[in-house]
Amino acid sequence: MAFKDLRVRSERQEPEPAPASQPKPSMTYIDEGCEFSGQLRFKDTVRIDGRIEGEIQSQNTVVVGPTGIVRARIESDSVVVLGVVEGDIIARRKITLHETAQVTGEIRTAGIVIEEGARFKGRIAIGSDAATTAQPEASRKPASRPVTSEAPPPVATV
Repeated sequence: MAFKDLRVRSERQEPEPAPASQPKPSMTYIDEGCEFSGQLRFKDTVRIDGRIEGEIQSQNTVVVGPTGIVRARIESDSVVVLGVVEGDIIARRKITLHETAQVTGEIRTAGIVIEEGARFKGRIAIGSDAATTAQPEASRKPASRPVTSEAPPPVATV
């Protein structure tokens, strides 16, 4: 009886090179141990595992890693938080707060996902127009209080 070789013969194939017209997406890393204060602007995705103070803007995605501590205003297409953010977050598309997230500030976004265990203290505005109508905290005018000219009532003494 003759046995047939049933093994699949794999011929080595070289991967096709990516077309020159499509650049590879890039990601910037701010690693644990790095500290920065100021304005950061990115065209692509940024992952922050260090400490940032100031303002962060990205045309793509901002990821605050589990060791990331951000004390800044974040404005991006989408924001993913696994660490600590103290400041306003504005996302044109979506914000995701993972179970390890600790966020304090105002959130404005078209969509949001908050996992069980995530901690959030602040206000949320959700909707397609929420992220486009956002204003920086400094430019908002405080609500005015009515001014009265009445004297306070007399205090009785015993």
